[in-house]
Amino acid sequence: MKPILEVKNLVKRFGANQVLWGIDMQVQAGQAVCVIGPSGSGKSTFLRCINLLEMPDEGQILFHDKDILDLPPSLLHAKIGMVFQQFNLFNNLTALQNCIIGQRKVLKRSEDESTKKAMFYLEKVGMLPYRDARPSQLSGGQKQRVAIARALCMDPEILLFDEPTSALDPEMVDEVLSVIRTLKDGGLTMLIVTHEMAFARDAADRVVFMDVGRIVEDDDPKTLFTAPKNPRTQAFLARTMRG
Repeated sequence: MKPILEVKNLVKRFGANQVLWGIDMQVQAGQAVCVIGPSGSGKSTFLRCINLLEMPDEGQILFHDKDILDLPPSLLHAKIGMVFQQFNLFNNLTALQNCIIGQRKVLKRSEDESTKKAMFYLEKVGMLPYRDARPSQLSGGQKQRVAIARALCMDPEILLFDEPTSALDPEMVDEVLSVIRTLKDGGLTMLIVTHEMAFARDAADRVVFMDVGRIVEDDDPKTLFTAPKNPRTQAFLARTMRG
């Protein structure tokens, strides 16, 4: 079966600093892949290259066997959606308007169709009662759930999550992870950069460990968390899973 996403020899540099060193990865449709690793290992840069928020310096990224560089940017960002650490909501718009605006501008949907889809996904993430609230009136967890609804409104085939819980207070983390679990159960293809080890262990189909811009280990969660093969993975998990 052809992968929905294939990354080949991906290299990214910022000036003289090389951040990614020849990343290779395949993702099948419906898989939830968690990417873990220490800060500065290139995880977020890797994610941002996949939908061209950062331009790769070398290598190729294929979506349905097509080079993403050949896709219209608006189509690419709709089909490969992204949820950010800091939510990136429009502060002057309500939750509902945040979920409508991309549909109208990018997908050229009617106001009525955009509103219906926005209401559907706000309800799916438990935020419909807050549809008229602006971001300043919402908690961090609520903002992130609106951001997820906004991404879903674009009908993505892949959803990228860049540390979706890192900006949240600890008590708000579970509500966002619960939404992501629901999306996984619905069969959405996801790449999730996360520091939530228990979530990666319990919810992912695959876990990828990155360090210094390379994929060190890529395995099913049970194997990677209980019997990691690489000493670097072993050291990282021993430290992060302690206690």
